[in-house]
Amino acid sequence: MNDTGQAVLRWKLGHQLFHLHLTAMNGLLVEAGHALERSRWPELETAIDKLTILYDAATSTMRYASDFSQDLYERVIRPSMAPPFMGPGFSGVLNAEHEQMLGRLTTLRRGFKAADRAGRVPGDVRSAAARLWSAQSRNRRHHIFVCEKFVPEGGSLLSEYWQSQQSATDKE
Repeated sequence: MNDTGQAVLRWKLGHQLFHLHLTAMNGLLVEAGHALERSRWPELETAIDKLTILYDAATSTMRYASDFSQDLYERVIRPSMAPPFMGPGFSGVLNAEHEQMLGRLTTLRRGFKAADRAGRVPGDVRSAAARLWSAQSRNRRHHIFVCEKFVPEGGSLLSEYWQSQQSATDKE
């Protein structure tokens, strides 16, 4: 397989794997939320440990999916996410499962912090949560690295779309 085919395969396979990670994470976040509400600390710790593994797996998948040149991204991958292949302003932030995961994670974090402030969270669960927050931070840092690698000027397709819409409105 040539470099172009490898880049397309990595990009598509990586994003398909990420979708599976999101599906599993959403299920675990529901479990973790129920365990937190019921103060079932061993269940919460297990769910958090699994979420940490999935976050790190998602980061590794991202690393795999983006292991090709900026030139291939500009010539092949980015155009495949724009019209006529996708709607204008295509963006991963529009992924419903990702949005759901972030919302559930935020809810879990807030509930966890409230329980911790109340002195209810055992130390081993607190340590597990710290590992999860660290995995999330590593994932975000790596996503920023990938974005800067492929689009150093920082213009996403979605931001370009909104800018074009604003320019069109301004001209009216």
